[in-house]
Amino acid sequence: MSQSLSGTAFQRRLRNLIFITWTIPPIFGLSYLLYLHLYTPAQVWAILLNPLLPTTNILWIALATWYMPRMLRPVSDYLDNPDSADEKQIQNLLRRFPLNYSIIFIIYLFMSPTTVMLSAEHFAHYIATPLDWFRIHLVALVVSIIVGLPIFFLMLNLFGQIAGRFQLQKPHVSLRTKVFLIGSLMPLLIDTMLVQYYWTRTGYFTEETFFVWLTLELLAICGSLIFVRSIGQSLSPLQALIRKDTELSPEHLRDLVPRSTDELGVITSDYHLLLEELFRHRHALEDQVRLRTQELTTINKELEAFAYSVSHDLRAPLRSMIGFAHLLSDSYAQDLDEGGREYLQRIVEASSRMSGIIDALLNLSRVTRSSLNRENINLSEMSGRILQSQNNNRNDRLIETRILPDLVVNADRNLTHIVLENLLNNALKFTCKSSHTVIEVGATRRDNQDYFYVADNGAGFDMRFSDKLFTAFQRLHPQHEFEGVGIGLATVQRIVTMHGGRIWAEASPGKGATFYFSL
Repeated sequence: MSQSLSGTAFQRRLRNLIFITWTIPPIFGLSYLLYLHLYTPAQVWAILLNPLLPTTNILWIALATWYMPRMLRPVSDYLDNPDSADEKQIQNLLRRFPLNYSIIFIIYLFMSPTTVMLSAEHFAHYIATPLDWFRIHLVALVVSIIVGLPIFFLMLNLFGQIAGRFQLQKPHVSLRTKVFLIGSLMPLLIDTMLVQYYWTRTGYFTEETFFVWLTLELLAICGSLIFVRSIGQSLSPLQALIRKDTELSPEHLRDLVPRSTDELGVITSDYHLLLEELFRHRHALEDQVRLRTQELTTINKELEAFAYSVSHDLRAPLRSMIGFAHLLSDSYAQDLDEGGREYLQRIVEASSRMSGIIDALLNLSRVTRSSLNRENINLSEMSGRILQSQNNNRNDRLIETRILPDLVVNADRNLTHIVLENLLNNALKFTCKSSHTVIEVGATRRDNQDYFYVADNGAGFDMRFSDKLFTAFQRLHPQHEFEGVGIGLATVQRIVTMHGGRIWAEASPGKGATFYFSL
């Protein structure tokens, strides 16, 4: 329900409850005074017809229905837009509201009976003694609390319906307060009303009777406080655990022991067992993570050894192969026929391609082992330098570049340069058959997240095969159409993932491709 309650619905329900709070208790109070024969029906009618009481009550109702919802306006705005206010500010408002509400309501309870008494004396010919002033104020106060308290709890229930929107730090109205109000204060107030009824009906209420009644009331209050203290003792282990500022640890379980034999004691005991199980699983998970970390460390060392082997053990014979192939071509090409020279050229090209693959694999391995050194980088300037450097080698092509200015990202400079270099090189490579090449670098926003993009109007690709795009050695175009070893985009994805970002592409055959990424 907390997820579906809008700010408008919250304001409407709050205003309705406030209106009921300021109207129903006075009606019950005046009706009870009439029932006790403190006023005659004619006097009550005269009180209601004079302008003093209706005007005063209307002003109070208008003030309450305007001020209270206005005070909680940030809460309703927060329900519609959680970014409109700080969560701590919202909780402070909800926590202060019951106190402000109670103060204004109590002032109203004292002023409303005074207005009734003044109206009765001036318009209903009622002569009130000091005892009548005390009794009428007492009746009005008690009846208003008895009738208004359930409405107050309905208002707390309304706040409870939105409590799931934020993390509660402190209780707004404690459980002990609720228990005292419902289990102790309400019976005392009802008992007071019965005494008033007995007093009115019999006319017998001596000083001795008053002191006996007052003593019993005080004893009942003391018993209620002891009862509330017992509830507090039951809650104390859970409260002590919640108030701890440090992260929960097994040492905290020593204090989490039941201090009562009721349901709260059972909950405390079950919570103790639950935390014990949680800590056991946490230790098991930590051991598993430690083991996996050791395994990954071993694998990384093996990969480093493999990279070293590739760099030295494989490169040396490959260089010899390429070198001797060039010597054979330079010294004995005239002794070979056309077919022999073609075979020799294929050996040189294949060896060079193999050398390029080894270099790409080594670069991918270095990227994996790199550490991140974040700083603010101007992607616009970096893209411009990369394109200018590449355009110097492509003077025969008409290339139009569109770079959005002031694109700034917080990332590793060297790794970001590798990302842009690969993406822009791909854009230049796959637009080589376009008569007018257009390459664009910009930014966009999707799903409340900022993304950068590199777009071109080149060959594009079929989106059915997009899952292979960032896999090493997977090519979506034949080698004879576009050169490359198929490592560049895998390297780009590895770098983006290291930064905690995301990368994907959108394309259409013959209409270009757009690569979106975040860092």
